[in-house]
Amino acid sequence: MNKIIPYPRVFTPPIDIKIGQFRDDVDLRPYYLSHQMQNHPLLELKSLVDLARRLPPIQREYVFAKQEFGTHETGDHYAHANEFDELSTEEMILNIEAQNRIIVLRNVESDSEYGEFVNETLDLLQEQIESVTGPISGRESFIFISPPRSYTPFHYDPEQNFFLQVLGRKEFAVYDVTDRDVMPEVALENFLTRSARTPCASEFFDRYQLFDLQPGLGVYVPTTAPHWVRTLDEVSISISINFRTPSSIRRHRVCRFNRMIRKIGLRPHPISPRADTRRDRFKAGVFEFPSRFRRLLSKGHKS
Repeated sequence: MNKIIPYPRVFTPPIDIKIGQFRDDVDLRPYYLSHQMQNHPLLELKSLVDLARRLPPIQREYVFAKQEFGTHETGDHYAHANEFDELSTEEMILNIEAQNRIIVLRNVESDSEYGEFVNETLDLLQEQIESVTGPISGRESFIFISPPRSYTPFHYDPEQNFFLQVLGRKEFAVYDVTDRDVMPEVALENFLTRSARTPCASEFFDRYQLFDLQPGLGVYVPTTAPHWVRTLDEVSISISINFRTPSSIRRHRVCRFNRMIRKIGLRPHPISPRADTRRDRFKAGVFEFPSRFRRLLSKGHKS
């Protein structure tokens, strides 16, 4: 009896990260992505309602959305689902067009169904990404459900971010990650060491690069690159696929070192764009050694 050879399945990454551009721009510059997420059943409103029912309140975050454009809050506009009781998250999603809140479903990778989806997406991209960055870690994903004409103020995040538009249109503004007028060294250190956000000075607010996102388009956002987002005249669904790289981890450690010596009255040398100079690698190594030592102790204890 002849053995039937199955036709090989062809796996196409659902995000085209434009590997040549990723190699040039990672950690430095934002750029447009294209993707196929707009047709994924897990990103339809009815699926997101089911997801919201499964997620704990701490992972359902509300951002007060219809604020004056150009305001620069420091985080006070965020609140978690357990601080509200007038409507359930699923009711808010079903009536999102009338809401004054952007609904953020945080760390959806913790859900078994969405975790498989996020990991499969990054697994298909992993070889491409790691050929440029080295090993990736800290996989995360956030889903944003936004009413029309909503605005998420200037802020920044510690992860590498593939931000993908699934439904509706959105304007996504990104600032130069190396512009120390927009985000001074001290602000960067405070954010990476204490999660403290510093507002943008009004005279520098217009220095952004604007990306016009629609379903099938996205933007790569470098780690700690400041940005703000606003929807237009329709409901919006977006998803961010996030991860850490060796350079983003070094960036965190260099900022810890710089903040430490700044506290004793010294003025540290500014961090390099990719935290990869000899000076920055030394600073990062100061905090890397204790981590390695703790891992060795943990392995020895288990054995």
